[in-house]
Amino acid sequence: MRPMDQITGKEQKHHVILHYLMNQEMKANWNGQIQTMTVTQELPGGEEIVVDWSEVWPIGPGSTFILSKLLARYLELHCSFIKQIAPNKIQLHVDKVLIAKKERLNPRFTISEDGLVNVTNIVSSKTIIEANMFNIPTLVRVNFEDYRKRMMARSGEAGTMDIFKSGMERKFDVVKSTQRILFIKDASSADSYRSIEEGFINYEEEIEEHVDKLAMAARDKKIKSELILPILYKNELEEIIPIGYYWLQTKDNFITSEDLTFYQLQIAEMIERIKDANLMTTVEKFPVLDLSATGLKLRVGNSSLVETLPKQKGILLELVFKLQTPFRFFGKIAWAKKEESGDLLVGVEFSGKRTYAEKVRFEENIEIIKNNGKSAA
Repeated sequence: MRPMDQITGKEQKHHVILHYLMNQEMKANWNGQIQTMTVTQELPGGEEIVVDWSEVWPIGPGSTFILSKLLARYLELHCSFIKQIAPNKIQLHVDKVLIAKKERLNPRFTISEDGLVNVTNIVSSKTIIEANMFNIPTLVRVNFEDYRKRMMARSGEAGTMDIFKSGMERKFDVVKSTQRILFIKDASSADSYRSIEEGFINYEEEIEEHVDKLAMAARDKKIKSELILPILYKNELEEIIPIGYYWLQTKDNFITSEDLTFYQLQIAEMIERIKDANLMTTVEKFPVLDLSATGLKLRVGNSSLVETLPKQKGILLELVFKLQTPFRFFGKIAWAKKEESGDLLVGVEFSGKRTYAEKVRFEENIEIIKNNGKSAA
């Protein structure tokens, strides 16, 4: 990844926002949760902006996240939340503006010979699974329903397994944002709303302080126990993403600790099943256009990858130098740009460790490319 320059002056921030980012869609990242936001207004002073967001995040004043955009150079706005001014509009303070330096720490070298360096056997996701899905992918929906039925066979009562959506009760937002379990063993007892166990939500402190009223309401509705389990998916970068929840309110029996363990194991099994079924391997060869010690640029013509790679965070790949044993890398998707031809240019940043022998062999190949080719911009 390139080093970044920070823009500090108000006038410079104003220039960047007004001339390059106004009415532009930007990628927003808050604790691994991703959505698209659009800058719609710059407020007087050059340090506050109004953006449209599609998914309401449970954040408050002072919460920070990053807006990013690939223009001629990669750019980031580090922002602090000020307030929500409409259902789909929020006001942010721009704390920092960062722009990638022109100079790279590791120079790239153009591949001058066709077929000299290729990427093949790309292992990627068929479906993009993220925290803010408006529609449930078929793969996820089928598994949700299958495992919901398995859990119902134990509880004897119908629970709900679904993705998180906007406009839900606060308790669901808290489960999603904290990635912790809400477990009320005895819903008619106020003490059950005051959990201090690690990994569990304290209902009284984090959701609603009037737990006596909640306990009375549960007695009236004959609710014995309540459980909301977050369904946590680990993506290619090992980031934990809350993609959904399992919710169960019982009226016949109390939910026991043994029940809870069973439900947790079922969800863990389901996540592994979803991950395994969601991977695909593309065996085509794709030309590497330029290469450095830390990454590469390649051209992709496969129609499926053209659509899915820009939305992915990382892929497994084999990097093949002509007549040599492949290097196997995990690569982060740094950027992607679709050409008029329909092909996709993709920037990949290498990640993970290599053995000493692999490192030496790779550096020898870089030196050959350097001597035969030319430095890329």
